[in-house]
Amino acid sequence: MVDVLLVLLLFFMSITSTELLKKVKNLELAEAKNATPDEKGKRKTNEIVLNVGWNSSNSTAIFTMDGVQYSAAGDMQEVFSSRVQQNPRAYVLIRADKDVEYSNISDVMKTCATAGIGTVTFAVITGGATGNKPQTAPGGAVSN
Repeated sequence: MVDVLLVLLLFFMSITSTELLKKVKNLELAEAKNATPDEKGKRKTNEIVLNVGWNSSNSTAIFTMDGVQYSAAGDMQEVFSSRVQQNPRAYVLIRADKDVEYSNISDVMKTCATAGIGTVTFAVITGGATGNKPQTAPGGAVSN
C-alpha cells in the first residue's frame, strides 16, 4: 500500500513540475477586457507554451520555450516544425509581457504559420483594472 502511494506521489510531483517549468512567473500579461476563455475541448498535450519577455534595457524580446531561450522568433522554426510532425493538432499559447512590441508577436505568428501551426492563442488578464486578483481560466486566458 505504501509503495503504491509513493509511486502516485512521484507521478503527481513530476507532472506538476513540468507544468510549472513552462510558465515564466515574472511576465506581466496584457489586459483584455473582452477576452473569452479558450475552448474546453483542447487538450494540454497539444499546447506549446511560448513565453515572450521584454528586456527594457536594450529594447529586445526574449523568447523562452521549455526552458530554452531564443533570440529571435525565426530561431524556433525547427522546434515548431518538429512538434507539428509529432502532433498535428499542436497549437501555440503565447504568454507575452505587456511591454512586448507587436512586431515581435507578429514574427512569432509568421513563424508558427510557416511551421504549419494554424492555431495561436494568447494568455491575457481580464478584469485587471477592478483591483480584484485575477484567476486562471481554461485555455490559458486569465479571468476575474
